[in-house]
Amino acid sequence: MKTIEKKISLVQDRVKRLKKLSADIGSFSEYQSSPDHKDIAERNIQVAIEGCLDIAKIVISSKELPEPMDNKGVFTVLAEAGILSNESLKFLVPMAGTRNVLVHGYDKVEDSIIYGVIKQHLKDFAVFLKEINENYLNAAKRADHSNSR
Repeated sequence: MKTIEKKISLVQDRVKRLKKLSADIGSFSEYQSSPDHKDIAERNIQVAIEGCLDIAKIVISSKELPEPMDNKGVFTVLAEAGILSNESLKFLVPMAGTRNVLVHGYDKVEDSIIYGVIKQHLKDFAVFLKEINENYLNAAKRADHSNSR
């Protein structure tokens, strides 16, 4: 559980940094004209989504769920297992694709997508972590508690 808790802290830290950045940016044109803002946003989004992917892979492994075909499938497997909501998939699946663009194709990064994430979708990371906490960590703790009686 310590590994997953470290990953959760990592995601929370990166989202906190993104919230600060979002508060400092007044407009899309301001974001677009600042290479520093873009670098900070892109890197923190990449690390946050990689943290989410790592958490999801840990859950898949520990629950012996089916192996996903790719990063997008990681979240789908958890939704099929009832750990994530279908609503979360609407954010997480595209974010897995965005992570791939950030890592492998910097020339294809769309500023509007990154700006949209920092201005409108940071709460979706919190929703993911809440669902992991409620549907995996708390369930595992309840099972451990029942088994120790």
